[in-house]
Amino acid sequence: MASEKKGRHILCSAIEHASVLNSAKALKRYGFEPELIPVDRHGLVDPDEIKRRLRQDTVLVSVMQANNEIGTIEPIAEIAACTKEKGILFHTDAVAAAGNIPVNVGELGVDALSLSANQFYGPAGAAALWLRRGVRATPIMDGGFQEDNRRAGSENVAGIIGMGKAAELAAAAMPARMPQLSALRDRLLAGIPARIEHAVATGHPARRLPGHASFCIEFIEGESMLLWLDAKGVAVSSVSACTSRALKTSHVLLATGMEQALAQGSVVFSFGINNTFQDVDYVLETLPGIVNNLRQMSPLYAKFIKGVS
Repeated sequence: MASEKKGRHILCSAIEHASVLNSAKALKRYGFEPELIPVDRHGLVDPDEIKRRLRQDTVLVSVMQANNEIGTIEPIAEIAACTKEKGILFHTDAVAAAGNIPVNVGELGVDALSLSANQFYGPAGAAALWLRRGVRATPIMDGGFQEDNRRAGSENVAGIIGMGKAAELAAAAMPARMPQLSALRDRLLAGIPARIEHAVATGHPARRLPGHASFCIEFIEGESMLLWLDAKGVAVSSVSACTSRALKTSHVLLATGMEQALAQGSVVFSFGINNTFQDVDYVLETLPGIVNNLRQMSPLYAKFIKGVS
């Protein structure tokens, strides 16, 4: 995105999606100065902290509407009020939010918003960038003048139509879907810590996505849990799909102040339209045994037991 201001300072939340953070880092090559905004232990951005970090040369602020790893929903409208007061462009990554919670650009007050169709059962590979009227965007692909000169190349008509229809269906189903998924989420958020010692729920306890429950389980690795759960027919994730192959500790969890050893035991449950309470109960019956087996093989757990016995 371009701005009439000639500043170089960019603010991004410390728990932004890897695609946003890597894009910000890439802008260093062009003389921009990206800065990370800290979050609290729930992953929440403080609008007052953004106010304190805004500079005369700040041209862009980017804070995701909801985090895909810990489920925390950010105060986007409040942040937008801060940036609007200073005439600074504000972008939000709504990929994890769209289709799960209401996303209204007018109410949010943002200048740019990105979303992806696969998050609400649309075609994979279809995505959208909404820009407020008057916001200029420099194309990153040279060529033709498609998409109002924002992106060269022929439009993916099938993907566009599929995404639009999926968005229409998701919006219609949302009033019924949100309470349904919230009930499943709350059952799991309460059930796992009650059945497994040293299991910590991550993300905000109240401001979180309806179909999202995430935990860090001490003394074991999240990847091991994924394999055992997969063998039992339970599909979960440990960190963002864009960083899972890097085998690094989640930057999101570290940004919330979590110790690295505990962050290694992360597991993320995402509920969809076909999940039921029976699915949740199956996880609550299955996961404790898996954790116990993994801890029996863990030198960290053995050391912990010796230390308290």
